[in-house]
Parts: sequence; structure tokens; C-alpha cells
Amino acid sequence: MFWKKKKEEVEEPEVDLSIEDVRQVIMEAASDLPLAISLRSLVNDDYSIDFSLLKSKIKGVPSQPFYMSKETFEVFEAPEQAKLLDDVQRAVDQFVKEKDELPVIPGDPHRKISYFMIKDYLHGTPQETTYLSKHDNLVTHRRPIN
Repeated sequence: MFWKKKKEEVEEPEVDLSIEDVRQVIMEAASDLPLAISLRSLVNDDYSIDFSLLKSKIKGVPSQPFYMSKETFEVFEAPEQAKLLDDVQRAVDQFVKEKDELPVIPGDPHRKISYFMIKDYLHGTPQETTYLSKHDNLVTHRRPIN
């Protein structure tokens, strides 16, 4: 009788990547993905990035974990930031859907999000300031340059 050999798992080498390196790899992966596949498929439930899907681009596994927002696809070094952006983005989307207006502080040139306006859609008030981008109304932690 013939027996199948088990394939040995090859341990991938650790690769030192900066957060900018990871952002670049994600951008490249986004342009290579078929239309039916979302970048969300790269994000685990705990917001960590599944680098097994990016092996061909980075030739190993990162020496440290990175995390990505499922709503805005921004990359972070801490899962709390990714979760914050997702929570705020969902709150903003719900607010816009119901009120048909943007929840930004009136007159703010940087489009700072008003947590007061979206308080009914959040589970607490975030401590970090967030902004709404002008081009696609996505939440970001980066203050826009005017």
C-alpha cells in the first residue's frame, strides 16, 4: 500500500519591516487583488494582518505584528487604533445615512469629527482626535494638510 508523505511545514524567515513598508505591501496587494476579493480578507478578527497571504511580496513573516482597520484599511502598530477607526467609521456612516449630513465640527477647516454629533452611535467617547477625509469621507487619525 502507498502512503502519502506529509509535507513538512517550512518556517518562514522573520523580516524586519517598518510600518511604511507594510503600507506599501498592502497598496501593492490591493492593486493585484481580483475585483471580487476585498482587502478585508487580509485582516483577522483581532485586526492583525494575515501575512500568510502576502508571503510572495515580503519573503517571510514580519518580526512584529501589524494591524489594519477593516473599514479604512489604515495600518497600525497597535490593535486599539484599528478598532477605534472602525468604530468611528461605522458611527459616521450610520449618522450620514440617517441625518444626510457629515458629523464634522462646523467651520473646522480640517474636518474634525464631532464625537458629540455621533455619540448615539458610539460605545463611549474616543480620546484620539479623528478627521474625515475630503475625497472619500473615510475616517483618519491624520490631520489633513490644507
